[in-house]
Amino acid sequence: MHTVYVRLPPSLGFAAVRPFGTLRFFSEDTLIGATAKTLQRLMSLTLSGDLPPGARICDIGATQLFGPAIDEGVRSFLSFYAARSPIGKPPADTSNATIDAGATGGFLGDLLLRAGFEYQALDIFHGTNTILFDLNVHAPGPKLAGSLDLVMNFGTTEHVFNQLRAFQTIHELTRVGGIAYHDLPLAGYFDHALFRYDPLFFRTLIQANRYEPLLQEVSTGAERPVPEELRRQGYLPQSYTDIGIEIVLRRTSAAPFQIPLETSTSLKVDSAFAQACDGEFVCLPNGTSIHYGSVSNAAALPTRLAAGTLRRITRSLRRGAAALVSR
Repeated sequence: MHTVYVRLPPSLGFAAVRPFGTLRFFSEDTLIGATAKTLQRLMSLTLSGDLPPGARICDIGATQLFGPAIDEGVRSFLSFYAARSPIGKPPADTSNATIDAGATGGFLGDLLLRAGFEYQALDIFHGTNTILFDLNVHAPGPKLAGSLDLVMNFGTTEHVFNQLRAFQTIHELTRVGGIAYHDLPLAGYFDHALFRYDPLFFRTLIQANRYEPLLQEVSTGAERPVPEELRRQGYLPQSYTDIGIEIVLRRTSAAPFQIPLETSTSLKVDSAFAQACDGEFVCLPNGTSIHYGSVSNAAALPTRLAAGTLRRITRSLRRGAAALVSR
């Protein structure tokens, strides 16, 4: 039987350009990867009943281990799950050399497998139990979709240009009742990636898709000198601070992914907006399905309309005053 893990959305055809990647080892200066804190979070999710021992886990990007005290964290992690999973292996069954090697750039997937979890990764290079998968264009195939208890996004989606497809994939992978764990940059991290995530991003994502937040936490990282290129472009501070955001969300609905619509600067949203894709000037690519989440700005709309009117009046008065002065 042919097993399908990846599908290409029909609208992309076969002309989509896929990137090629190489295996990267990360230092403590990078956000990507799992630390002793990450392992503690996973154990806490098990204690709360949100991550059963032996659960099915998918890693969006083959995560590596790094950071201070990670070797002690690995041993504690193995002991914790060996006491809860019949196939979890205690630290005594693993040599110190293997643990030490795994704790310095080893794959998190190897640790999760030893702890008794089912593990799969999606990435653009071959790692532990990794399926080649481009988050820009691919979608989960029938053997993956809706089957995962935990989907981990540890510093991956900020490197993906197509944010819509990436977060659709996370939604589609997660079973109803399953959880997605994001650990991403909020601020700082200059020249690290393509995106950073404002808390508003996750608020709109949660509202549109009716996710249940289990954890929301901001962490402060290192202070760094501002890159010379930014200073030449007019960035005045001499240093900046890396700030990360952690979010754990439970999927509560079988509904398809709902696209959040952030409308805080819109004067209004036309009631026919979601259907404005069938005509000579606007169309959807073949095979595209759109499911807009709820619009959250209805209560603020009159205020914005009034503010917009006031701005237009103010501009008109300024233009009139300037014309009088020029005479």
